[in-house]
Amino acid sequence: MSTELKQAIQEFGETFEEFKTANDARLKTIEEKGVESSEDLAKIELIETKMGELDGLRERLEKAEVKLDTPGFSKEDGDKKELEHSKAFDGWIRSVNMEGGYDGAKEAELIERAKAVSIGTTTAGGHAVPEVINRQIDSKLLDMSVMLPLVNVVNVGTSDYKELVDVKGAAGGWVGETDTRSETGTPGLEQIAPTFGIVYAYPKATEESLQDIFFNVQQWLINSSVEQFDKLIGAAIISGDGSNKPTGFLDGTPVVGDDEDASPTRAFGTLQYVATGIAAAFQNDRQGSPLGHPVDTLIDTVYKLKAGYRGNARWLMNKSTLNTVRKWKDNDSQYIWQPSMQAGEPSQVLGYGVSEMEDMPNEGANTFPIAFGDFNAGYTFANRVGTSITIDDNINTPGYVKFYVRRRVGGILRNDDAIKVVKCAAS
Repeated sequence: MSTELKQAIQEFGETFEEFKTANDARLKTIEEKGVESSEDLAKIELIETKMGELDGLRERLEKAEVKLDTPGFSKEDGDKKELEHSKAFDGWIRSVNMEGGYDGAKEAELIERAKAVSIGTTTAGGHAVPEVINRQIDSKLLDMSVMLPLVNVVNVGTSDYKELVDVKGAAGGWVGETDTRSETGTPGLEQIAPTFGIVYAYPKATEESLQDIFFNVQQWLINSSVEQFDKLIGAAIISGDGSNKPTGFLDGTPVVGDDEDASPTRAFGTLQYVATGIAAAFQNDRQGSPLGHPVDTLIDTVYKLKAGYRGNARWLMNKSTLNTVRKWKDNDSQYIWQPSMQAGEPSQVLGYGVSEMEDMPNEGANTFPIAFGDFNAGYTFANRVGTSITIDDNINTPGYVKFYVRRRVGGILRNDDAIKVVKCAAS
């Protein structure tokens, strides 16, 4: 861990102590006077701004270390043919000439060499990214993404991928040695099929930079593509509508029914929600009406989840919701949010890790601002093997070369018992 990252973590912890002191003063004023002090609110707002900046700095430093730790291209990255492909690929993407066109003879030679060792499927006008580069894109996506490390990622060779899911598990019973064996309920099997789409990035570089031998064009292409893929994939896993993209776990209509309710039985693929108790927001135990305790909603959510899923469970919410939850205390006056003091480890809410994901909804009428569960058990992300690239030689911006990088991915909710959501609603 770098010195800068250690310092950022330490300063974040110290700032949180300042925040607790200021928020305690705000709560005391509410209890004594029945209203919030504008001075207390202003002080807390300044501290929250500082915490947000430090949290952002920490995230950037952690991602920077991931980038630095990513291995360069070496013999260990692939066999001879793969490395030949990588070398040919590097020459191809640098083959633009200074007049804005391509050296046709050189390009043809390089592409022919690349085709001979091509892996993955290419599309019309595109060429397969070498496997050594493709592996680095996969690795960085897992390292830098918020969502992908949480869900079940499978590599598939076709978009016609399906899974069979045991809906209620095997049934059984107890009998004596000579007792009659009564027939037990038959476990149900459901078939799920991820919805697929093409996720793409469209980075551009100057012609001069491509001619610079000290510019690592392959690494730049990886970093640019991964950052764009991460944003798009994370949003799709949460709320994708399944139209040329993964189907998100929030794409549906969660209901209040428990996992084992017999009547009405919750339909397969439908999540259960826990209501906040009031419309459009969370309850407030010190002001407002009706009185209630917002932490109770989160505690109920934890215990709506079966014990087998709680061991690997994680909270998911955006920055605005996290800012709200950070102010809450339990019945013992302990803050339920605790900062992480170790790089790579998440902050916690009620003892469970929390991941900040900006694509989660804000609190508001009938929204689902918080999700909790074992996302690895609950969601399947299908990554079709192979990444393709096309160079845009029809340059609309003089002096620049554009790269169209894409891959086919899919996703679907696979276990509706493994994820719970919080709904801003009275019931």
